[in-house]
Amino acid sequence: MLRFSVIIPTHNRPQFLAEAVQSVMAQEKVAFEIIVVNDGEPLPPFSDDRRLRHFENARRGAIAARNLGVSAARGEFILWLDDDDILLDPAYLMKAEALLTKGAGLVHCDGVMLFADGRAPRPFAHEADAASLAGNNTILISGVCYRRRLHDELGGFDPTLPYYADWDWYLRVARAGHPLARIAEQSVGIRIHAANTSGESTQVARQANLNALSHKHDLGPLTLKTHVDFV
Repeated sequence: MLRFSVIIPTHNRPQFLAEAVQSVMAQEKVAFEIIVVNDGEPLPPFSDDRRLRHFENARRGAIAARNLGVSAARGEFILWLDDDDILLDPAYLMKAEALLTKGAGLVHCDGVMLFADGRAPRPFAHEADAASLAGNNTILISGVCYRRRLHDELGGFDPTLPYYADWDWYLRVARAGHPLARIAEQSVGIRIHAANTSGESTQVARQANLNALSHKHDLGPLTLKTHVDFV
């Protein structure tokens, strides 16, 4: 039985993407497929590994790429991995599967921030539940996993929230009563570099999107920040 569909949306990061894919290929004892959804320039030739499938998003944007990945997924569970991040624990899928099988609605994990400017790596380790998510997003998208059928219940990612569709999704899942479970181990590596979508060049657009998220979920005033601000 195919347990996981690991979805990797990508945009013009072929070297990082290759490392992300390899980190998934190293996962142990769990059946998975990898779905790469390309939203940028043509990609280099792929591995002929049958577990890897490739889809083109025709530059329709990051949220459309995520929703395309969901629609193509054949696994019982979805796991997200950004193209510039890596899974550090080869047993991560096994650990996530155990929690999901025991009743977790959504699983997330701790990570380590890997800075391109040479700063020392820093851990990212935070709890999250429906109450805390009303004020802050302390969940890393890379490593997040849940049952594919949650999208049948709750819909896809919101295209009106390109910067905060992940936060919106966690709120929808938690407020629908699905329990969140944390793997309190540094299971993912999160690269921090100039091309991250949460950089200074996107600050105005992110603030507008944050206001829209707050209005949608009646959250009140929210402070603009990135995951690095929580480290």
